[in-house]
Amino acid sequence: MLAAHELGYINGEYVFMDVELFPFKGDYWGDHGWYRGDADDAKARVAYEALLRIGLYESKSPLFDEFSRELKRRALVEYGFDYGEEKVNFFAGAFRDAVHLYGIALNETLEAGEDPTDGHTFTHTMWNRNFVGVTDKVFIDDNGDRKTSFTVYDMNPDNGQFEPVAYYWGHNAGYSPVTGKWIHWPGGATSAPPDEPYCGFTHEKQRCVDKGIVPEALYPCAVRVLFRCPNKVMLQKDNLSNTM
Repeated sequence: MLAAHELGYINGEYVFMDVELFPFKGDYWGDHGWYRGDADDAKARVAYEALLRIGLYESKSPLFDEFSRELKRRALVEYGFDYGEEKVNFFAGAFRDAVHLYGIALNETLEAGEDPTDGHTFTHTMWNRNFVGVTDKVFIDDNGDRKTSFTVYDMNPDNGQFEPVAYYWGHNAGYSPVTGKWIHWPGGATSAPPDEPYCGFTHEKQRCVDKGIVPEALYPCAVRVLFRCPNKVMLQKDNLSNTM
């Protein structure tokens, strides 16, 4: 992001995406924040205004809270691992729900007098269904894939903290803004960036060629975000050349 700042890509024409699957404190997960306690913090904080963060939707279900408490207890008692203040990983709950789904399918197969060792038939029993697990509502599509929900985070320029501004619901493919929150677009912009920068992603637009505008450098790739209507987010990734 500091490189983007140096290249002038924080002018409102670009938005960068960061995927953070493990939003937990700890060096082993990596630090995605802008603060490093050095001379570049001020520039980094400005650059992060052009960053949207995508993370897994964190369940607010009481079932997950209960599951987390029990998992921490057993981790300490049976394995000597102390979670401390660290949150229980979403995937731990997902594994639990996967086993629960397996149990549902096994019970139904046995009740129907069918053979649970028939892998093809048994597997399809788990498809195209939904149930409530510790990670909230679980939706399995007709291809056997879980429909995952995500949270969109944006940095609040007033406090430098990333806050949820929208949700993407996997089970109904819907974009839902958080009430009272909005995205702070970079460069003082009041709306999402255009489909492409003024000069194009590779400065190929004739209007810039005619003016002799030469790019300082190009990133290997750029991600642009297009908000075409309130309930739909379109993400497009454009591969760019590394040439000057």
